[in-house]
Amino acid sequence: MLRKFTMTIAALTFLVGIAAPGWSASAKGTKMVVATVNGVEISRQDFDREMRTAKKYFTHEGHDASNDVQLGKMKKAVLDKLVNGALLSEASLKSGIKVDQAAIDAEFNGYKARFPNEKEFKAALAKLSFDEAGVKEKIAQSLTIEKFIKDKFVGKQKVSEQEVKDYYENNVSAFAKPEQVRASHILITVKPDADEVTKKEARKKLERIRKKIIAGGDFAAIAKKNSDGPSKTKGGDLGYFSRGQMVKPFEKAVFSMMPGDVSDIVETQFGFHLIKLTDKKHAETTSFEESRQRIEGYLQQTKSQKALVEYLKSMHDAAKITTAMPTD
Repeated sequence: MLRKFTMTIAALTFLVGIAAPGWSASAKGTKMVVATVNGVEISRQDFDREMRTAKKYFTHEGHDASNDVQLGKMKKAVLDKLVNGALLSEASLKSGIKVDQAAIDAEFNGYKARFPNEKEFKAALAKLSFDEAGVKEKIAQSLTIEKFIKDKFVGKQKVSEQEVKDYYENNVSAFAKPEQVRASHILITVKPDADEVTKKEARKKLERIRKKIIAGGDFAAIAKKNSDGPSKTKGGDLGYFSRGQMVKPFEKAVFSMMPGDVSDIVETQFGFHLIKLTDKKHAETTSFEESRQRIEGYLQQTKSQKALVEYLKSMHDAAKITTAMPTD
C-alpha cells in the first residue's frame, strides 16, 4: 500500500548512499588509505567504521554477512558510499554552505543524551577511535551535505497533474484498503502441550469471566485485571488489523463478528481468548483526490533521487578517484 511519502534529507541520502569522509581526522598515527577523491584521502578506519554499521544492518535483516559474495557487495557499497560523501562534501564546501555551530551542538548533545552517563559516552567514542572534536567534525560535515542536498535538489523538480493522475491509474491497487477490524481480547495463557485438566481449568475461568461481561461487566476493566496478554494494560485493545495478521482461529472468529459482539471462547496455540469487536471498516479504495498529495510527494522524492544520482555520476566522471578495496 502506498503510504505517506514525505521528502526528507535522510531518506534521500540513504537511498543514494552517502557518508561524509574524513571523520577520523583526530586519529593519530599513519593511516591506511582505501580511496582518494580529488586529493582527499578516505582512511581504512573510516571504511571499517562503515563496514561495522553495514554488517549490523545486514545481519538484522536476516542476511549472512559472512558470505563471500555478499561481503564483496557490501564492501563495494560502503566504498561507494564514502566516495559519494567525499564528492558531495567537496561540492557543498565549494557552494559556500555554512552550518550554525548551534545546530552542530544540538546534534552532538542529542547523540550524547543516548548514553546514561559521561563515562559510557566516552567509552563508546574510544571504541570507535573518536574524540568529541571528531564527532563534531562528523556532524558538521553531515549537516553541510544535508543542507547542500536540500538547497539543490529537494522540491526543485516539477510534478505535473498528468503525472499524478497517470501514477494513480497505473497503480490503483496500491490504494486499496483491506477490510479491518478493531478488537479487544482477554487471554488465559495455556501451553500447547498442557494436560487436559489444566486446559479445562483455564476454560472454566474464562467462562466465568464471560458471564460477568455478558451481565454488563466492563470488558476493559476485566481485561486489565484478568488477561495474561500484553494488551491487558490497554484493556485488551489490539487496535485495528486486517486479515492475515492474527492466528487463524482468532481471525476466523473476529471477522465473523459485528461491532459490540463478545465471542464464545476461542482456542489458539497461545491459550483461550475472549474477544470483543469494537469496530469494523469495510474494504475500500482511496480516491484520487485523497491520494493526490501523497502521490505528488512520492513522485517528487523519486525525481529528486534521480537528479541527485545523475549529479553524482557527473561528479564521478569529472573527478580524479583512486580506490584500493581492502581484501581482509
